[in-house]
Amino acid sequence: MSHRDPQRARVLGLWTAGWLAVFLVVGMIRLGEPTVQWPVLAVPLLWALAALRHRRGPEEDAWDEGQDDDWPPELPEQPGAGYRTDTVERPAVRPPWE
Repeated sequence: MSHRDPQRARVLGLWTAGWLAVFLVVGMIRLGEPTVQWPVLAVPLLWALAALRHRRGPEEDAWDEGQDDDWPPELPEQPGAGYRTDTVERPAVRPPWE
């Protein structure tokens, strides 16, 4: 899956929010009562705010080998505290005689 350019994604989100606002306003005027239904316009406003948020570009997605990770240190070989030892491995397929 290819990543979309952050600027193109922002423009597409704003374009969609704009058309959503137009359709909602037209629907409110034609079918409803705008003085009562005006809070519906918060939906395209929130959509536009989401479109304007910061997006990482393709160069920011790459892993930097020098970057420190947040993984815990290697686990010990022997099970200790926090390990479950009461499990039993069973065959995935039962023998035909059972």
